Order: sequence, then C-alpha cells, then structure tokens
Amino acid sequence: MNRFFFIGLSIAITAFIAANALLMFGEKSIISKNVYVSEYERAYPNTYAEKLPKEAIAAPRETTQIYVQDREAIEQWVVNEGDAVQAGSELALLNEAESEEQRSLWESEKRALETEKSEVQNSLRALESALSAQGGSESESATDRSTITNEDGDTIEFNVDLSVGVEVPQDGSYATGIAQANQRLASIESQLAVIDAQLSQSLSNPALVSPVEGIVSKVNRDSTPLSVEIYSAEKIFVTYALEDEWQDVTAQDRVLVQAAGLNEAVSGTVLSVSEVPADDSRWLKAYRALDPKEQANPIAFYEMQILADEPITEGVPFGSTANAEITVNEAADAIAIPQPWVFDRYDMSGSTYVLNEAGLGAAVPVTINFDVDGKAVLAEGVAAGALVLKDDTLRNFKTAPKVFMPFPSERPDYEFAKSTNWRKYVEFLLAQ
Repeated sequence: MNRFFFIGLSIAITAFIAANALLMFGEKSIISKNVYVSEYERAYPNTYAEKLPKEAIAAPRETTQIYVQDREAIEQWVVNEGDAVQAGSELALLNEAESEEQRSLWESEKRALETEKSEVQNSLRALESALSAQGGSESESATDRSTITNEDGDTIEFNVDLSVGVEVPQDGSYATGIAQANQRLASIESQLAVIDAQLSQSLSNPALVSPVEGIVSKVNRDSTPLSVEIYSAEKIFVTYALEDEWQDVTAQDRVLVQAAGLNEAVSGTVLSVSEVPADDSRWLKAYRALDPKEQANPIAFYEMQILADEPITEGVPFGSTANAEITVNEAADAIAIPQPWVFDRYDMSGSTYVLNEAGLGAAVPVTINFDVDGKAVLAEGVAAGALVLKDDTLRNFKTAPKVFMPFPSERPDYEFAKSTNWRKYVEFLLAQ
C-alpha cells in the first residue's frame, strides 16, 4: 500500500509542477519573462570609412599634340623621345620654301577654330541665360536638332529650344550642355595656343616650337600627319573602375596614394570618373597586367584620374606603379553594429534589438549607410549610448521581453578615472 501511495504522490507532484510550468512559461501566460542575453554592445559614435584599394599608374596631367600636315616642311627634327622642353623650345627646323604651305594650313585651322570658339561661346551664354531664367530647372521643349563634336571625337546631339533660342542636350539638362560647352572651349583654346606658337615664328628662320613645358613622349617622323606628343611635367595617377565599382566612386572622393619615389603617402582627390569604357591604351594594358581580374563584361573598364593635392613633377617617372586607396564612403560620429545583429534586412534597411528604458529587448528599425569591416554603419535608428543586443531567442517573442545580461567586464579608462573628482566617487557609492 505504501508503494501505491508514493507512486500516486509522485504523479501528483509531477502533474502539479508541469501545470505550473505551463501556466508560467506557456505562450498564453501573463507572467512576464526575463530572457538572458549574453552578447551586447554599447553604441559609441565613431568615424568610419569604406575604402577601395586600386592599382594606379603615373600619367601626365595633360597631353599636347603638335601636327605638321606638310611632310616636306620638316627639314630636321631636333628633339627625341624623353627630351625635356620649355615653352618656345624648337622641336624641328622647317624648310623656308615649304613652310609657307604649312603656315597657310595653320592659318586656315586657326580661322576655323576661332569661328567654332565664337559659336560655342554664344551657345554657352544662351545656356547660362536660359538656366538662370528657369531658376536652375531643366527644359525639354525642343523642336529641332543639331550636333556638336567634343574633344574626344564624340558627337553630341542637341535639341534647339525655339522658345528661348538655346541649344539643350537631348536629356534636357542645361547643366550638361554647359559642362560640354566649357569642355569644348578648353580644347579649342589649347589648340589655338599650339597654332599661335607656330605662327609666331620668324619667316626667315622658321621652326616647329613647343607651346608648353614638358617631356617629349613621342615623335611621329613617318606617317602623315607628322606630329610631336608632349607630356606635361605635372603628373596624375590613372586607374580603372570595374563594372561593380563604378557606382561607388565619384569625383572629389578623397584618395591616399603611395608610390616609389615619394617620401610618404600623398593625399589627393578623384579628378574624374569616365562614363565611357576606356580605349585600349598603354595605361589600360598596364593596369590589367597589374590587377588581372576577370569579369564577364570585357570592356567594362572605366578610367579614373587621381590628382594629388600637391603637384607631383619629380621623383615619379611616367608609367610607374602606385597604390591608391579611395575613400568611397565616410561617416563621422556614426553608430556601427555587427552585421549579423541586423535582422530582416532588405537592401539598406532592417531591424536590431536595443535595451529600452523599461528594461525590455525591443526591436527598432535601422537605416544603413554602408558596410565596412563586418559592421553595418547606421544612418539612423540607434542612439549613442544605447545598449544593442544580440540574441536570436528574442525573435521568438511576440512582445519585447525583459532581459538581463552579464555584468560588464570592461574597466573604466585610466585617464578618465584619474581625471574624475573624488566627489563623483562618493556620490556614486551613496547612490547604491
């Protein structure tokens, strides 16, 4: 009998404990629950930067081409590749008898360029006036169409806006038209400077002269038109953005460049990022050899030019290798949390858990600026000083549960503790 009594008692006690457990911990229980969270971080603001490392090649900031259409006009070349020249230095001696025909060609080219310059200036003034009248807005009221060729040889199609009498690119952007007009003006003025330098020579002792200071990079002595290519003494660094990098880099991004011949890494900016796939130039061939990454699209290499803050003219030869680190994203006084702590993430938004004032582990929405080094740098969502929680079990609760955490093991900073007044310690002890 005693045996059946103890068996029954055991069953009763077990049932009682099970019933109480269901009442306390079941989904329908109204008793609040405390959840242990072992991982958490206090959100401290800091400066974060996402950087893109690239191989780069030293290249001239500007390249000047001087052409001679009349082959017989050249009597003798006086420069070779690699020679340093000053503005006004003789590049070649001209035949006095044959130089007249070449001068006529230069004069004809000068007249054509001056006419084009005047037309571009008129278009530029009209575009600026129209942009000012529109208050910076864009217009697309075009009924006629014309074209202009930029310095790269690309034909740009324009629409003629009859309501204001100006030319606007097909995309309707006055700013785009103004930028293209200024670019073409700069090209025309450069070509006119070259021609003026040639026409200023004495008829009795004619010579082909350099309009700029620099280094002779190439002398074409064989094929017509004969030409001399001169690199400017100031250098830039050329690199290339791949298809998946192009969206990340913009002009004026900060860059740090290190190259042999420089005493230390130099700072600079991205001067330009091309929208057009790069030509198969010597710079592109060198880049592909230095950074041989395969990609599905074989032409998706976009030239980027990097300009140092201080001009680089010596110590770095053309074509030498450099290492560039481009800052593509930067945030000051920003909060960052480990990427796995962001859940329900879609693109640049998601949620994370924070300890609120009531001691609950509450989910809050966050907006992500960028990711770097395994952290999600937040644009908004978590305030400085908040405790961010990481615990997958929190997602099992329909409402935010109360949480308790291990006591922090970090010690206060020694310099901070040393500079804290003793009264603060007393006030803290009394508050306990």
